[in-house]
Amino acid sequence: MKKLIFCAWIAVIGISLGCDGDKGDVGPAGPAGPAGPAGMKGDTGVAGEDALGARVITTASVKSDKGGYTFGISNLTPADTTFLSTCGVFVYVKSQNWWWSLPGVVEFSAGKSTTFNFKQSLRNGRTFFVDIRPISWSEDQPTAPDRVFESIRVILVPTESFRRANATVDWKDYNAVVKALNIKESDFIEADL
Repeated sequence: MKKLIFCAWIAVIGISLGCDGDKGDVGPAGPAGPAGPAGMKGDTGVAGEDALGARVITTASVKSDKGGYTFGISNLTPADTTFLSTCGVFVYVKSQNWWWSLPGVVEFSAGKSTTFNFKQSLRNGRTFFVDIRPISWSEDQPTAPDRVFESIRVILVPTESFRRANATVDWKDYNAVVKALNIKESDFIEADL
């Protein structure tokens, strides 16, 4: 019997020591340990959206001159000249609150439209021009009628960015181009010519 009582007493002590009581508060954090050694340098990785580098030349509302319009930017730096000589140029005209891609037809009020083409020119490495010229128009007259453009935007796309985005972007849709190239307000340059 003494052996049975001894075993029962050991069992009671084991059970009582295994029970959890109320948890106490967490103690204060200990002091910070010494800094570990610096890790190895990681891979460069793929360029993000901000690496596309597109720029936009823009105008406010302008009236055409003999049906077309010429504008641009001046006082270019050598870096600007290099950029402009190797970039893709996409021109958009805003009319009736809609962006129209050039070359192409731009509709104005009451069924009046003009088909435009454009040429760009880099002169003397210091000035960049875009020349928008009418090809045909809806009115039955020998000269192109003057039009009011709500705005004109020229998107300049570095060739590397153009190659990466070319297959996935609808270049005729101004809003799609701006989104695909992640163009921000800071990328806009006001035309000064």
